[in-house]
Amino acid sequence: MLLATVPAPPPAPRRFRLRALDPSTAVFMLVGAIWAVVGAIAGSALLSTAGAPWTDMILDRRGLVARGQALAATARSTRVNGRRVFQLDYSFTDATGAARSSSMATTSRQLVAEARLHAPFAIDYDPRRPARSRIHGERASLVGIAGLLPFGIASVGLLFVAIGVRRARRLRDIYVHGQAAVATVIATKATAMRINWQRVIRVNYAFQTIEGTIEGRTTSRTPPAVGAKVWILYDESDPRRSVAATD
Repeated sequence: MLLATVPAPPPAPRRFRLRALDPSTAVFMLVGAIWAVVGAIAGSALLSTAGAPWTDMILDRRGLVARGQALAATARSTRVNGRRVFQLDYSFTDATGAARSSSMATTSRQLVAEARLHAPFAIDYDPRRPARSRIHGERASLVGIAGLLPFGIASVGLLFVAIGVRRARRLRDIYVHGQAAVATVIATKATAMRINWQRVIRVNYAFQTIEGTIEGRTTSRTPPAVGAKVWILYDESDPRRSVAATD
């Protein structure tokens, strides 16, 4: 943040620098991106391991029943609710007489034992997509609708990113084209946010325009003292929109 004793910001249009972003905007985008990536990866891994909940919804609605045969039961390295997950491979013949093969995940020891004996099973399958199937009386998804929870977290993360990008674009426009003015810091307050273990401080300031005294705020890890003079940039069409100038 530039002190008023330092030369004023250059005239518009100015070159925008990423360090002109206030910490809260940067944190919004960073945290949102982390949530989005982690949520998407975790959700994809969970659906791959535990099965998709919409498979059960589709089979409950339009599934047909066919006679099938267990082929194998293979242990996976994952667990659900503390129980080992197994992949059951089976084959069946659909209503058209075509031979099909598929698999599903289960934690049922009884099903695993029967599968290893190549026992016959009744199979529910989707006539529109026969590969979408499950053993009759079982659920294709081990976790149900909870399997979509990570994607909910990813969606919240994307929302944070969208909010951060919107704020960043607004700050960029003001930084590049805004009118420079000297503001006085009128208050500072610590936030709950930290960056590199440093507390982020909210800085409130006031400045004069032809419309009178206008107040604005920003955030900083190295805030000036109350009463200090700082350079800010504001939107002449709406002075309430302002940002702190940076060196």
